[in-house]
Amino acid sequence: MEKKSPREFEYRVKSLPVTHLPSSEVLVKVHYSSLNYKDILSCQGNPAVTRRFPHTPGLDASGVVEQSNSALFKKGDRVAVFCTPLGMNYQGGLAEYICVPAEWLIRLPENMCLEEVMVYGTAGYTAALAVEAIEKHGIDKSASKVLVTGASGGLGSIAVLLLKHLGYDVEVSVTRENGKVFLENLGVTAIVDLNASDVKTTQNLLPSRWQAVIDVAGGDVLACILKQVSENGIVVSTGLVAGTHFETNVLPFILRGISLIGINAEGTSVESRKSLLIKLASIWRSSALCDVYTKVKLAGVSCAIENFKEQNIYGRVVVDMEAK
Repeated sequence: MEKKSPREFEYRVKSLPVTHLPSSEVLVKVHYSSLNYKDILSCQGNPAVTRRFPHTPGLDASGVVEQSNSALFKKGDRVAVFCTPLGMNYQGGLAEYICVPAEWLIRLPENMCLEEVMVYGTAGYTAALAVEAIEKHGIDKSASKVLVTGASGGLGSIAVLLLKHLGYDVEVSVTRENGKVFLENLGVTAIVDLNASDVKTTQNLLPSRWQAVIDVAGGDVLACILKQVSENGIVVSTGLVAGTHFETNVLPFILRGISLIGINAEGTSVESRKSLLIKLASIWRSSALCDVYTKVKLAGVSCAIENFKEQNIYGRVVVDMEAK
């Protein structure tokens, strides 16, 4: 990705020498990468994500260690990188090779393949952290509903799969009509409407609807949801699609005792990532995972980015770096 003028950026696939990579401990041959919301922001030149250009985006990568100057990894190890500075102000995973610090790498569980870990990537790992927060909160699965907003996106769709796999009664909210078709194909039938009158209401409380919520929207949507969470419920905030600011009141917290928590996936430890990958590769593995992503070649990434920007992408996008 290159900067053409102060406000204009272009992205294309380009051959570069290995010497273009940062100097670091472990050289990895990348087999798969993926697309995340921050990758799109990086490609648009968003300074909150990337400040130095030209730049290779890609928050996520999985592959095999080619060279290592670290005692932690050896040639041939299967590894993944996600929830690190990779792809932001550090050359990213949409490349045939990456060179990264050893502490960024996670060795894959034996029963998880390189493609599967990229179906999750940063977005899916964030979704798993949100589901884990709901699990720890201890709601009654048999008598409770869980709402997922933005459920046709990468994070939301992974959250839906995990919640359904774990036995929760899931409802979803989507704004795109084709997103409803995507979710119905995943077996989701409870699609709710967060209507404009509710979102803009000045009422301090609304009738209880959900015991738990995973929200990717933020803004007025989050403010509306907080008023509809039932007693001792939990709202997990994971995104800001509808805005970074919201106004609310204290009554949902002091009359219904609800909890609002945030997820900072990039702030988690390597041990936390390892532990959650083991869950995703075993007791949390969903048989419907293959239905939640699209696979593209590196040559098709530019088209996928455009579709992402036009909101024509549903679920996750995995990039096969070796496909010709």
